[in-house]
Amino acid sequence: MASNFHNALVPLDLEILERALDGALATLKEDEAPADLDSDEALEAELRQELIEIARLHGVNDPETLRDILLVALSNKQK
Repeated sequence: MASNFHNALVPLDLEILERALDGALATLKEDEAPADLDSDEALEAELRQELIEIARLHGVNDPETLRDILLVALSNKQK
């Protein structure tokens, strides 16, 4: 699924998503990763999926804003 999504995006979109993902991963690794994900690969896959949904639903194209929305969404899921 990710490869199909990657094929549909222009390089700038991919760069924006990658920057948002990198920022979110760095923040989560500084804090504590969600306990329900058992590996870095699972965490990254979950974050990618969430970022894709956020970008599609909200039309956000700023990496910092995407990261912030993602982190809030993850925080709300853990409550």
